[in-house]
Parts: sequence; structure tokens; C-alpha cells
Amino acid sequence: MHILKIAAVIIVISYALRLVNAQSDVMVFGGLAVIGMSLYFLFSVFGQVINQLKSKL
Repeated sequence: MHILKIAAVIIVISYALRLVNAQSDVMVFGGLAVIGMSLYFLFSVFGQVINQLKSKL
């Protein structure tokens, strides 16, 4: 399940990078916001994975 979440974040970041290359400032800031939120979500998923691995050891 965590692998699907990580893959989804990677896909979202790749599409948000297209917004960063846009001509409009609003789209650029929107793309940066999406990337920031995606990275936050990615690090929270990594934290959950690490906690699961710790509990199994």
C-alpha cells in the first residue's frame, strides 16, 4: 500500500513540474505548492514505513 502512495506522489510531482514551467505566475506558484504538499506527504509515508519496520524488529 505504501508503494502505491509513493508512486502516486512521484506522478503528481512530475505533472506539477509542468506547471512550474508555465508562463503564468499563478500556475508556477500553484505547481510549487503542489510539489511542497506532495513532498510533505511523501515524508509522512516514509515515517510510517520506518515505524512499521521498527515495530517488526
